[in-house]
Amino acid sequence: MSNRLASRHNEDCKIRRFGYNRPMIRALYRHQSGSIITDLSTDQLAKAVKDRHGRVWIDLQAPTEDEYRLVLEDLLHCHPLAIKSAMGYDHDPKLDDYGNYLFLVFHTLNLGDELMDIHTHEFDVYLDYTCLVTMHNEPLGVIDQLWSSDYHRERGLALGPAYLLYDILDRQVAGHFPLLNQLEERVDVLGDAIFRPDSGDEPGILNELLTAKGSALRLHRVLTRQSELLYRLGASEHSVVPSDAQRYFNDLYTHSIHLAGLANSVRDLAGTTIATHLALISNRTNDVMKMLTVIGSIFLPLSFLVGVYGMNFTNMPELNWRWAYGAIWVFFIAVIGGMLWWFRRQRWL
Repeated sequence: MSNRLASRHNEDCKIRRFGYNRPMIRALYRHQSGSIITDLSTDQLAKAVKDRHGRVWIDLQAPTEDEYRLVLEDLLHCHPLAIKSAMGYDHDPKLDDYGNYLFLVFHTLNLGDELMDIHTHEFDVYLDYTCLVTMHNEPLGVIDQLWSSDYHRERGLALGPAYLLYDILDRQVAGHFPLLNQLEERVDVLGDAIFRPDSGDEPGILNELLTAKGSALRLHRVLTRQSELLYRLGASEHSVVPSDAQRYFNDLYTHSIHLAGLANSVRDLAGTTIATHLALISNRTNDVMKMLTVIGSIFLPLSFLVGVYGMNFTNMPELNWRWAYGAIWVFFIAVIGGMLWWFRRQRWL
């Protein structure tokens, strides 16, 4: 008994030392009676996590290593690999099943610094039968929207952590469609702009198209893997996801597949537009070179004649002819006219 009390005392000391009541960590607890508690002490949070009849949602925003360990190691006793994954960065979407809980990595989409740049941000999730932990470095508007006691009286935690996770992901996916639609519309606008040579911003257009293609390529890779993850959640292979909730994740999987297809379409459209843009630039360059070649071809015989009569030989009888100057101009004009007629007949002009 004394060993157990000592162990519990050490755990409580860790919790008090790290403290969860900073803005980076917040918790929402729904008692089996239906009451909602948001301002929990450290002891109350530890008891709430162990309550098999209540439901808990813990949200960590930009947590430190100590805060990760407080929640995942001291409170939830997660596997070291799950803790390592949560504390790491730049993971692709994945699902790890540890038997009585799941560790998941999702990605959210946000606009970057440039108009056509869309960034992905990692969003980690711990899910068991009574507890949901969301971990993210960037603020998520969806989390703030659902962080309401009234919402969890009839929905959210009232239905269970798996349903709450579905609602978070569903709202995120719904918010991704406008971003991709905006990206597609902008690529369409640029596709029209490349046919206007007077736009005067060809480097800017090309930069936007390359940025759009890179964003679409990255989104397609992430969304495809995320769709596979949602498909697994909708299957009957994970006990922490109730059978009634699986159909919701199947519906979310359908929307995610649609998003991945839209990202692929944007990538193809941007690639085709880039190829067309480069072809148009090449054609315009060829037109300029053709015009310069025509001008050079016209002046070649004229330069020859000027060079011959500019050598100042003394025995050149035609130089003493009265009409020589006028005749040479008539000849020059005839050569120019004849060559222009020939070029047009050959459809070079």
